[in-house]
Amino acid sequence: MRRLGVLLSVVLLCAACTGSSDDTPPPQVAKFSAPDALNESTVDLKGAGALRYNGSLTAPAGDKVTLDVTVTKAGESSGQLTVNGLPANILVLDHTLYLKGGVDFWLKLSGVPDSTAPIIADRWTKTPGVLLGVDVERIFDTDALAALFGKPVGDGKKTTIAGTEVYEVETDAGSVFLSAQAPYGIVRFDLNKTGKTDPTKVHDLAFNVSDATSDMAAVYRDLATKAAELDGAYDPFIGVKQGEYKFENCSAASCAIVVDLTNIGRSAARVAIKATWKGEGAQIGSCEARTDVLQPGQSGNATCTLASPEWNKFFRRAQSVPGQHPYGAEWTAMALVTPPDPAGLRTLASSAETPVANPQGDEHVFVLRDDAGSSDKQIWKYGVASGNDWRKAADDQLKYCQASKGVKCAVDQVATTGDPASAHALARQLVDAYKGRTGACPSGQWVGCARK
Repeated sequence: MRRLGVLLSVVLLCAACTGSSDDTPPPQVAKFSAPDALNESTVDLKGAGALRYNGSLTAPAGDKVTLDVTVTKAGESSGQLTVNGLPANILVLDHTLYLKGGVDFWLKLSGVPDSTAPIIADRWTKTPGVLLGVDVERIFDTDALAALFGKPVGDGKKTTIAGTEVYEVETDAGSVFLSAQAPYGIVRFDLNKTGKTDPTKVHDLAFNVSDATSDMAAVYRDLATKAAELDGAYDPFIGVKQGEYKFENCSAASCAIVVDLTNIGRSAARVAIKATWKGEGAQIGSCEARTDVLQPGQSGNATCTLASPEWNKFFRRAQSVPGQHPYGAEWTAMALVTPPDPAGLRTLASSAETPVANPQGDEHVFVLRDDAGSSDKQIWKYGVASGNDWRKAADDQLKYCQASKGVKCAVDQVATTGDPASAHALARQLVDAYKGRTGACPSGQWVGCARK
């Protein structure tokens, strides 16, 4: 009810205001300026709740990496990639990179032993960014990315991308392509200069960009689903020492192997074993088991129990047919990650679906408008900013509003919320309501406004 009250008050406020008379001449719109348009578009990029990137780059070691990822403002990301043509799924949560690829992917990824590749194939695996050669979280952080764009060296020229008219703004680092119509917005960047420090040592970055803020509920649902899959993810970079083993409790129903294991890594972890069993030379099943959490240097054991129909047949045959009936198991041991709790991501997904205003919240929804009033005609843009200095972030955009509308502009706070997903959802509701009344988004709106 609080959410509806906030939105209703905005609608009533706008409905009660009167704008300029119909015979008032329209303001003079500023001529396209490459530096100003790029700056405004960069501000919009930084103001998005989530962005999708689709393109490629060359890693420091020369590997060709393609990425199709959706990245939130907080740095979480999910999607697909290829390294030299070999595909994998990618996930970044809590500043940690996870990959899920086939045997060939891991065999070709530098730093992964050939013996490890078959074990971690087709399972989520915690991976140091240095192995991939790209720190996805940092390279697509909008502050870091904007620093890579460079400074314009020309006036900008019109061209087309996939049949769509755009402005190409050449910079001292490459080219940035903006929508041809205000408020412009970055649709692609082609950068050739290499950064000075990791992870910006990548080069030949060529990516299409689109705003995914309107889809944040789906973005967070996807992240929560994948976070839940990490319960069995491997961490092959925590060392595990294997000790003694023994078979026990072998009967017609089942048989178990108990393996002693020691965590020789630097962080606590559970350890998983996966065993393949054979009886008289034929495979008769497999089993998996985990230890409790082992602190660095701590030992424990895992009991892996086979209870397959093949074991039952093997056991009964061994009991009824005289002679030797050898059996055994081969196993691998691997540390498991401590998975992030998906509950927080589910909460954000819920916030994006059903946002609620919170007077004590630290996320601020604001409107930029002609300071003469708050009618639809005078609204320029809705936005979101965080923290106590949110007004500075909003005030810094006044110059773009004033250049666009040709009049003095003002900032009003519309609502506060407790998390960015809810704030962006509230802003989107305001944009959608405006679009429903006028047939178009506010003229300065890029974030949360789908444009053809």
